[in-house]
Amino acid sequence: MSDATQRYTLVAIVLHWLIALAVFGLFAIGWFMVDLPRGPDRSFYFALHKSLGLTVLGLALIRVIWRIYHRPPSYHESLSRWRITIARSAHLVFYVLLFLQPVSGYLSSSFSGYTTRIFGLPLPQWGWRDPPLNEFFTEIHVASSVLFVVLIGIHILGAISHAFARDDGVLRRIRPW
Repeated sequence: MSDATQRYTLVAIVLHWLIALAVFGLFAIGWFMVDLPRGPDRSFYFALHKSLGLTVLGLALIRVIWRIYHRPPSYHESLSRWRITIARSAHLVFYVLLFLQPVSGYLSSSFSGYTTRIFGLPLPQWGWRDPPLNEFFTEIHVASSVLFVVLIGIHILGAISHAFARDDGVLRRIRPW
């Protein structure tokens, strides 16, 4: 089987696309909810954002464990060394962000004075009401979300490049069909 036709495992593909959809949803909800006035609508979207974010954390943990035991396909033989280095670095940063985002959000919430829940179930509070610490973790959450958006854009451009400009079959390895 050539590098271009090697595929990720079905579990890796499902996790990739579930996490991608959830992350896009989290960005949409996150940008929408911050401008809402205090009240039940804002509380609902914050709770949903937190629940989905913690779900992504769980999915990311499963994905890392899966990847440790199931080696991904090798890089396409036509890729130069520098492209492989960029791809590996980007994937590493993706994994870091998939953990940093929900953890910083959870810690921010823990220092906000509000109870953090995942789909209605209360979680332990690791902090106390502390506005400066809440702001610190919120700033980490927001700054890393900007980095995440930039990296996602680069990732999508790379996928488009593989699909259309290079037509090397790399994109077929992660497609769900």
